[in-house]
Amino acid sequence: MRAAASGTVAFALALFVATTAVADERAAELVALPEPARLGRLVSPAPGSQMPLVIILPDALGEDGRSEPYVDSLLARGIATLVLGLGDDLETAPSPVEPAASPAAAALALAWAADAGFAAARIGLLGFGLGGRAAMATEAGLPVAALYPGCTDLPPRAAAPALVLQGGERARDCDVVAARGDVTVQVLHGAGHAWDALGAIWPSLGPVLPDPAGGGLLRAQTSLDATLAAAEAVADWFTTYLLTPQRSAAR
Repeated sequence: MRAAASGTVAFALALFVATTAVADERAAELVALPEPARLGRLVSPAPGSQMPLVIILPDALGEDGRSEPYVDSLLARGIATLVLGLGDDLETAPSPVEPAASPAAAALALAWAADAGFAAARIGLLGFGLGGRAAMATEAGLPVAALYPGCTDLPPRAAAPALVLQGGERARDCDVVAARGDVTVQVLHGAGHAWDALGAIWPSLGPVLPDPAGGGLLRAQTSLDATLAAAEAVADWFTTYLLTPQRSAAR
């Protein structure tokens, strides 16, 4: 399942260095948070906190690089990101399921964002798989986008906008969720599960991941086209709720 703690930290540091070197306009830093959120990576269009922020929760295996297209698309629209799930310190035993893919981790990240000066009305949550379900279950009244969380028994949202992107090949019960009216469901036709798990650290067939809705394991069906479409759709959706003055004022 997950790599040992030392390997996770090494990956986090390598990812941080790479992110910092890719583009001068990025202001990137590692953020140490309490358990279970642990290490995060903040990427901003510019230094400071006077901008919207999207907190990104990983899937069950932790941050594996699939957040990068979404970070890039959000950054292009002037939205900062805090990516959780980079790992832990060398003294913490690895877990088979990433602790940052949880509502508790989201709550700790939200508390950090408030202390750092980010305005609550301009913060959103984005989650992959199990992290998407955790974001949906967070009781913070914030805009939430969930990627392939599985629509079966998906937690309802209370007076907060939510977007679910689900691959067409695994869209069971998504019509039920869409009919509730509290969630916007966007089905990516032709896409399967975890279309964005594209990193070179995985075998060519894609990783085997825990089913976010329960019931065993799913093979990722990676697709660059679906990944780019999802990244743009997510960024556009958050732009509507975090950057549009009328929407922000209504929250």
